[in-house]
Amino acid sequence: MIASLGRFVAFLWRLTNGRIGVALTLNVLASFTEGVSLFLLIPLIATIDAGRSGNSIDIPILGDLMQRYHPSLGLLLVGFVLLIVLQGALVRTKTLYLTGVMHHAIDRLRQSFFVSAGNAQWEVLQRSRVSDLNNILTVETGRIQIAASNLTSLFQALILLLTYLAMALLVSWQMALFAAAIGLVMFAALYPIRRQATRFGEEVGQMFREQNRTLLEFLTGIRVAKSFLVEDAYAERFWRRLTMIRQTTLRYAGVRTLGTLSFQVMSAVAAAAFIWVAVEWVQLDFGRLIVLLLIFLRLAPRFGAIQESIQSLLSNLPAFDLFREQSTMFAEAAEPKGEMGEEAPSFSDEIRLEGLSLSYPGSSKPALDDVDLSIRFGRITALIGPSGSGKSTIADLVMGLLRPTSGRMTVDGVEITDSNRRAWRGSVAFVPQEAFLLHDTIAANLRIALPDASDELLWSVLDQAKARSFVEQLSDGLQTVVGERGTRLSGGERQRIALARALLRNPWLLILDEATSALDWENQQKIAADIAAMRGKVTILTVAHRPSMIRFADDMIAIENGRCVESGTFAALAADPRSRLAAMLRGEGTER
Repeated sequence: MIASLGRFVAFLWRLTNGRIGVALTLNVLASFTEGVSLFLLIPLIATIDAGRSGNSIDIPILGDLMQRYHPSLGLLLVGFVLLIVLQGALVRTKTLYLTGVMHHAIDRLRQSFFVSAGNAQWEVLQRSRVSDLNNILTVETGRIQIAASNLTSLFQALILLLTYLAMALLVSWQMALFAAAIGLVMFAALYPIRRQATRFGEEVGQMFREQNRTLLEFLTGIRVAKSFLVEDAYAERFWRRLTMIRQTTLRYAGVRTLGTLSFQVMSAVAAAAFIWVAVEWVQLDFGRLIVLLLIFLRLAPRFGAIQESIQSLLSNLPAFDLFREQSTMFAEAAEPKGEMGEEAPSFSDEIRLEGLSLSYPGSSKPALDDVDLSIRFGRITALIGPSGSGKSTIADLVMGLLRPTSGRMTVDGVEITDSNRRAWRGSVAFVPQEAFLLHDTIAANLRIALPDASDELLWSVLDQAKARSFVEQLSDGLQTVVGERGTRLSGGERQRIALARALLRNPWLLILDEATSALDWENQQKIAADIAAMRGKVTILTVAHRPSMIRFADDMIAIENGRCVESGTFAALAADPRSRLAAMLRGEGTER
């Protein structure tokens, strides 16, 4: 716990560029003025008592000052009021300053994690749940902000505690030590509750992640959920998650409030013991006793505030540990950016994969094993094979998303390495099986590929993708909002928008990964015709299961169990009755 707390303090200092130190300094000043204003009650009481009994104040430093300057009651009252005003102003300034600093720091935290996750290698991102990343960016960073607030509250309580103990030492060192001993005993007695706080923080963090997963699964798959009439099942799962969080929170609240009750009981016993010791053993005069009681009444809540701050800090600190763990993982898996100004290799001949293998961490067998294949410029190449054979993995490698474990990929003889992989990816366009569309206008979705594209250019690529006619018929044309994930458009329309967006990049290579598998045969035929019309204008690599999406191909490559088992021209392989392509065209399929 101490090590984690130390890392958290150092982390906050770096995150705020040391500005949290200014807030803590304001905290010290506010605490100091509060302590001094209370300490000023001693000469006030002494002045009033001296006017009645004639006794002078017998406290080191303060008694000497009173005898030397003889301040009037009015002056002491004015000083007391001014100190209270100054303390309030400092508290307000500190609160506003700290709020601004922490909000900016948490925004930086979220931004840095967003960037780290976005810049991580694709194979690492594939192993991460979207719901978990969303949970870190929302729930866990919010808990980190609460932990930071707990830390500053803890610091303020400690400063006030030390201030009051110093004041108590001036009044009576015996009673000051007695109060400190009582506080330490009470603090030690509540250690089990602080341990519960740490466990609660770990448990509730895991429960929030599970709740977020259930919620995201339902919202992203709500159409499927409704089609299978399982809305109630998801609602039941969600309710179970909520119930578990509620029960855990209530259980912890019971432990925490037990700690508060125990502290109050111990404080009452300690106050009685304090007065008895002060009167019977130390035999303090009335003035000192009143001042010490005032100090003790301010001191006891500080012990309580420290206990509460530590409990809350410990319950939220696991969020920082999780955030640091995930941030470190993504930072260590950052995708190499390559050299500044590095250009993609020119493509006018062929892309080659030579002895290429790829293994995922934790997998018992390679996803690709010693693959050799060629994709020739200006031609349409089709990848066929059973599901799970490695077709999409090859597409990701050719696109520059993945790095091979061994072997190499070349473009016109130039090897694709960490230095030019991102530059090469900028020359490739990709259309996935499920068209990704924002809840925005058609124009905004197209401009993902080229942000400064003119409307004329947008209409041009829509024309190439045979999407212009249906977009023109929409009431708002390019400014039509497509709905969440494009739900206002049909499947064929979404795929045509995705194809137009890919063409907007003017790519050297266009990759279609099962891009029409979710469409009806009529839309498949139309898009197949559109793709065939691009022959010679752009090199195309298509991954497909159905004959309708490969009949237009020039070259065929068959993949099974991560290996290239057949390649050649479409005409030659289709004419060979023993080929896998011929079997596919006969309707036997590729999954066997």
